[in-house]
Amino acid sequence: MRERFLVTLTRNAGLAAVLGAAFYLLLPRQANGWWGYLDAFTLAFCFTFFGHYVDVILLMVPNIGVGAGRVVRLAGWFAGGMWVYEIGRRLWLLYGRSTLDLPPLVWGGVFFVVLELVVHAVLRAQGKANFYMGSGER
Repeated sequence: MRERFLVTLTRNAGLAAVLGAAFYLLLPRQANGWWGYLDAFTLAFCFTFFGHYVDVILLMVPNIGVGAGRVVRLAGWFAGGMWVYEIGRRLWLLYGRSTLDLPPLVWGGVFFVVLELVVHAVLRAQGKANFYMGSGER
């Protein structure tokens, strides 16, 4: 069953707000205050919002949650992470920021894999069955 768009948008914007605060503190910034936070939030929103759809697309692959499918899912997260990071980098260019301020592209993939593993671990610890679980993970 698919989620409603506004539920997805609200949840991912909330997560991006928290993640954006961490990015604001960790990444170099040209502007202080809200403009600097907007840059960080934009990057975080790319990971949370577009990353959600990366996982939804990966879950369409049969048997992605069992056996070798888990390795395929990790590889998909890595590739998807680089993709959403590139979107964030392009938005930074539109804001007039330099992408030289950001880590190399490969770290976007690494960060997204870690983010997904943390999100899934939290959901499992809460005991919530959710649509993120593949067919063999319940």
